[in-house]
Amino acid sequence: MYLFVEPISKNTGMYVPAYPLPILEIASFVKSNLPDVEIKVVSLPMDYGLPLTMEGKEEIFREFLKDLSQLKPRGVGISCTAISQAEEVIHLCDLIRAQDPNVFLFLGGYFPTIYYEEIFSRSTSVDLIVKGEGEIPSLKILELLERGESPLNDNVPNLVWKKDDQIHHTRSGVRFDLRDKALLNLELLRHPGAYDILPYAFSRGCPFRCNFCMEEYIRPYRRKVPLKTIHDDMKKLISNKKTQTLFISDALFKSFDLFPLFRSLGVKIDFETRCDILDPSLIPSIADVCGLFAIGFESASYRTLRRMNKVRSRSHYQRYISNARAIFKQAARNKIPIIIFMIAGYPGDTKEDLEESLAFAKELSRNRGPGGHVFKIGECHAYPRTKVYDLAVSLKDVVFDDDGVFGQNVVRQSSKGLNFEAILNYTKEIFNLSYYTPKIQEALLNIMPFFRLPAKAFMDDTIPAQCFRNNHRTIFNVQGQSLSIFRGLAPDLSAKYKDLMSGQRSVRILDY
Repeated sequence: MYLFVEPISKNTGMYVPAYPLPILEIASFVKSNLPDVEIKVVSLPMDYGLPLTMEGKEEIFREFLKDLSQLKPRGVGISCTAISQAEEVIHLCDLIRAQDPNVFLFLGGYFPTIYYEEIFSRSTSVDLIVKGEGEIPSLKILELLERGESPLNDNVPNLVWKKDDQIHHTRSGVRFDLRDKALLNLELLRHPGAYDILPYAFSRGCPFRCNFCMEEYIRPYRRKVPLKTIHDDMKKLISNKKTQTLFISDALFKSFDLFPLFRSLGVKIDFETRCDILDPSLIPSIADVCGLFAIGFESASYRTLRRMNKVRSRSHYQRYISNARAIFKQAARNKIPIIIFMIAGYPGDTKEDLEESLAFAKELSRNRGPGGHVFKIGECHAYPRTKVYDLAVSLKDVVFDDDGVFGQNVVRQSSKGLNFEAILNYTKEIFNLSYYTPKIQEALLNIMPFFRLPAKAFMDDTIPAQCFRNNHRTIFNVQGQSLSIFRGLAPDLSAKYKDLMSGQRSVRILDY
């Protein structure tokens, strides 16, 4: 028996009621190659609930460890995507190790790939870390465990472990060939019918080198999933689910030729892409299939976009801006909800840069349509070992919280004379240009039921007892009826906590 685990996150905004696609892809691949080996995928938030307090988290971990003692897995692989999951993952590994010294624990995902040294310095419970894509290394790990051999093996690519105070790396392997991708196996989930959203990735990787993105650390260029695999997966997923919303998880979605397939399957799709990738002229022909789309825009300032490495030249910038404008207008005309992703206070940002973004947001909002729009803008974070961090350190007037890989690392002053209060004021003004229509509210509640809600909102007395998994209201139930009830309350909660919704990310971090 082997488990692949999706951990909890301190950030409520990260929760999407979708099965954990990355580890399900890996587990499905391993299961297809080792059909006689028992494998289960565990989603801690879905299977045990979302802890709202330290007491709730401890209760969830006790229940999980009790199940673990009965399952007696030989190995446990845990996905760690975000910094808001990292400390919880390390704590979970320590608890598992204390209960069962013989279980083999390995981690993968963005955070372990970049910050393996910090993980090993915090805990001796982690046996191994997979760097980059996980299919081939995970298969090799389980094969070795099944033979009674140690997975600390120099012949397996993309591994790192610590032994005798020394970090040991194996060779870098080639990118996983998506022609070998296994069909998704929903039977590996404990509650396959409980997820509201069908996530899927039609490609992996991104050829752009935006300074704030970690994608290039794992997949530095884009590869498409073969069309036959897509067809087979889609038919299987649709036949096994009541919901008809497909949430596209590509790092860079540009497979617009697949819309006839989506239409034939009767699904609505939600996707994110860049504003210089989506052709605005396509929008009228795909509007009937679009539930929502999001555009990675970030800033209207040429200087900021150059620092971000989002645009290459003035001519690219002009196309970038004009295309964003055209996309927004087409979305409004065709009643499609749209989210515009933006960052405020990027290292080097001046008042003039933020004024340009504010002016552009005002221009766009004048073209609002019945689909509605949201300017999803937040402060900048400069995490160690990233290009944003290097940029922040290189600019003498930038001030940021240099509090390590487990901290928030908020940029407090992006340039001389532009302090954090001023940055937050721009953030709030731009966010408040959002136009919440019934259509965009429904779309957001569907894919992100906790969108922008502060952690404080989950303690509100108006939330009925049915939404919690225990009598102490310390564990939120994110399944079925509970989530439906909460969706009905969310608009009132959003209105009640409106001022905090435009605040910095820390208001959405659970305190434990």
